[in-house]
Amino acid sequence: MKKIVIAMLFVIFFGCQNQTSYEEEVNKEQDLLEFLLTGNKRFLDEKSTHPHQNLNAVLKNQNSQHPFAVIVTCSDSRVSPEILFDQGIGDLFVIRNAGNLISDIDMGSIEYAIEHLDTKLVIILGHTECGAIKAYLGDKNDDYKKHLSHIDNIIETIANENEQKKIKNTNDLNSCIIANIMHSKKIIEDNPIIKAHKTKIISMEYNIHSGKVMQL
Repeated sequence: MKKIVIAMLFVIFFGCQNQTSYEEEVNKEQDLLEFLLTGNKRFLDEKSTHPHQNLNAVLKNQNSQHPFAVIVTCSDSRVSPEILFDQGIGDLFVIRNAGNLISDIDMGSIEYAIEHLDTKLVIILGHTECGAIKAYLGDKNDDYKKHLSHIDNIIETIANENEQKKIKNTNDLNSCIIANIMHSKKIIEDNPIIKAHKTKIISMEYNIHSGKVMQL
């Protein structure tokens, strides 16, 4: 019995030590973007540390949350920010929808993170082979079946984005994906609350073929 108690104390003590050292690393980090990219490199190198993915993290965040970054990304099942950036519970404030679009609800969620959670960084994370953009291209070329009205709303939103961005080749998938990402970035940058807090806004693209995240 005594050995079991000692073993439990050992696990709790060193578990807390690891948790604390990780938090200190985040707090001292001057460039949060670089911090995320370093996490992606660990993921690519198959050296993920899986921080804050335990009961201790649940308990530490049960009364409040302090995410250091907002991630606006696609609902695509292949794009999971906590996994791609090697983060855990309480680290990222993630907003997801098909095509990483910015509606009033999404903007309200971003404002909440900035104003009430004091989050310093917003990432718009699009990805290659985006199904929402493919749907837009298919519909535009008249070879894609019409959808239910809500999906049509997504396509219409993307069409309006591309029209506003005036991209050179609206038939090119990746050009449309990047235009979509940059349009979302512009909407967020123009928000007065975001401007007032001088929040850093970064656009990124995740490659579903390689697992790598690149800044645009």
